[in-house]
Amino acid sequence: MRKILNYTLFFASITFAACDDDKTIPNPVIPEPEIIITDLSKNGTSNCYIVTDPGTYSFSANIIGNGDTGIIDVVEFHTNEPYILPASVKVVWQDYYENGAGLIDSIALDKAKDKVVFKTSETFIPGNALIAVCDDNGNILWSWHIWLPAVEITSVKSATGYEIMNINLGALTDEPANPESYGMLYQWGRKDPFPASATLTGTTTTVSAPLYDIHGNAVTIQNSSWTDLTNNNIAYSIRNPEVCISNMAQYSTSRDWLKASISTDALWGNPDGNQKDTDGNYINKGTKSCYDPCPVGWRVPPADVFKNFITPNPLNMAFAVSDFNIVDIDNNGILDINDYNYGWVFKLDENASSYFPAAARFDGQYAMLMGSVSGVWGSYWSNTPYGSGTGIAPLSFQTKNYTGTQGIATMILFNGSRADAYSVRCIKE
Repeated sequence: MRKILNYTLFFASITFAACDDDKTIPNPVIPEPEIIITDLSKNGTSNCYIVTDPGTYSFSANIIGNGDTGIIDVVEFHTNEPYILPASVKVVWQDYYENGAGLIDSIALDKAKDKVVFKTSETFIPGNALIAVCDDNGNILWSWHIWLPAVEITSVKSATGYEIMNINLGALTDEPANPESYGMLYQWGRKDPFPASATLTGTTTTVSAPLYDIHGNAVTIQNSSWTDLTNNNIAYSIRNPEVCISNMAQYSTSRDWLKASISTDALWGNPDGNQKDTDGNYINKGTKSCYDPCPVGWRVPPADVFKNFITPNPLNMAFAVSDFNIVDIDNNGILDINDYNYGWVFKLDENASSYFPAAARFDGQYAMLMGSVSGVWGSYWSNTPYGSGTGIAPLSFQTKNYTGTQGIATMILFNGSRADAYSVRCIKE
């Protein structure tokens, strides 16, 4: 539904006269329309806000993430309280700008109300943007993902007991074989997104989609040093949301983007998530943390969210399509590679399914969109940590290997490098 502006008209005193009178009627004084400002943080704060119509919006500028409840373990986080004092605001990047217009038309910091206020383009344009507030010296204090999807964000019930978002975080559509279904990519434990490829297919040298500032100037996702660990810390990641942090300098000992000595399992709210009961079931599901990238009411899922996507086996890995719990999309009665469409349509339960695209990844060593191929590789993060700087990916699949030859596999509970940037499929809180 489109937002409707509330117009209030003010008229000057008018003297009505007979038709033959020579008195004139003054023109009414019509001011600018009163602007309706929609508060995106009215029902709670988060690191991502969803916008579905053109208009003017605001959100809390002085609260990071989901506020007090997001400080899971103050010892391991960069702060023990969720409040900041911003001095200015800016658009870090937006993934659309044409003919002098982008997703964000204007932006301001309302210090009196502690609000970031921004206006979108006059017509609704699907896309993603990143807005940041800064201190007096222009250093970024915090940043928020503004997500403008082209489809309604809903939840789909799964046999595993979770209500799963119908598209990837940051995706614009759920349409198969469309790069706009890829969504954003996230290093494990970080809140800020990196854009996937703008093309449906790619190579190991494929770059991410183009980005722009509010004036249409190009913005490039950078990578941190491959040889030095000085910037491998949480504070740097917050000040530099457009930098993918490399683990190259410590790859032989830790796969974390954080320096190994300050590595923490609590970033996405489930520090003990790898604990299991005697039957092998995960005990802890976690809670939403201040670094969680999902919108209000959603969070990063725990490790067991997609455990029904393959036929159960001790290796948590299947190499035959017939062992994948997928939809027979060509309706020929056979599950095979012909049911792959730059991603699989996995069954969530007997009555529901969802398309999981192969959006590739940012390789953690080089901190670039490389090392896997868009369209043929897909990996998804959970909030669950693992040892030596790894995290559990509840879903990872491929249809070709590094040489480009067919190599079909679907894995659940795969241990991935925390420095890798994977897709995220949020669940309802």
